[in-house]
Amino acid sequence: MLIFTSTGRILSFAWKNLIRNAWIGLATVLVLVLSALSINVLIGVNALASSAVRMLEDKIDVSVYFKPETPQAVLDQARSYMTSLPQTASLNLMTSDEALVAFRERHKDEPTILRALDELDQNPLGASMVIKAKQTENYPFLMEALKNPQFSFAIESKNYDDHAAAIKRVHEIAQTVRYFGTILTAIFILFSALIVYNAIRVAIYTQREEIGIMRLVGASNAFVRLPLIVDAIFFAILALLISAAIIFLTLVFIDPYIKSFFDGSDPGLFTYYSANAASILLIQGGGLIAVVTLASWAAVGKYLKK
Repeated sequence: MLIFTSTGRILSFAWKNLIRNAWIGLATVLVLVLSALSINVLIGVNALASSAVRMLEDKIDVSVYFKPETPQAVLDQARSYMTSLPQTASLNLMTSDEALVAFRERHKDEPTILRALDELDQNPLGASMVIKAKQTENYPFLMEALKNPQFSFAIESKNYDDHAAAIKRVHEIAQTVRYFGTILTAIFILFSALIVYNAIRVAIYTQREEIGIMRLVGASNAFVRLPLIVDAIFFAILALLISAAIIFLTLVFIDPYIKSFFDGSDPGLFTYYSANAASILLIQGGGLIAVVTLASWAAVGKYLKK
């Protein structure tokens, strides 16, 4: 029964503090919201960078074009050999006849090209082979494997579209954003701690007489501390909820623009936040509560030592 009475009194004192120092509390919540948003920006940048790299890696392949007169036996030998390599993830071989059908379909609205094609005595297109590796670092090995004398004489040209420069650029941009974002987050967290510290100090000053009376009638240090710490925790929870709402609305708004930036592909940013919402809220909430609790504990502790 005593525990419930003490808890009720602590919550009552905490509520009175919130009402008395509403404007200071608002400023505290604002800075905490900025801290949470800066952390979420870093999370979003990491998710987008990973998606961009993954999409670029999916586009990497080796395209091999064979001479039109290449026998089917040579094509089968090339396919069999390249498929047998453990570095090969997939291989798609298009015969010259299939290439011709695809060419006609691609240019079906261009009658001039089709008429020129019909005037030829034979199929001018050769077979082609598209190879994808299991790992991006396997492509140089596959390029060397294509020099096999059993079929290399039939290769007219080959193209290795590695997107290495684009992937490197994505990593550089993500690293730069992470660097400045980390600094910005650290600054906001420091400001948050300082503002919470000063907000608690102001709360102590505005009710110094009440705290003095509480001390005179034998109130423990913990009883004096807890209402102010509860206020700080409330600020952190409120800031977390506000930042979560802002992030959700922002994701809904910018998701179509992000998809257009990625050529219609979905980078999965909204899906990433939805799938990891619980862990993100738990980690950020725990971090904010820890910061404000330590700051308020230090502020009250300094007063109690006087």
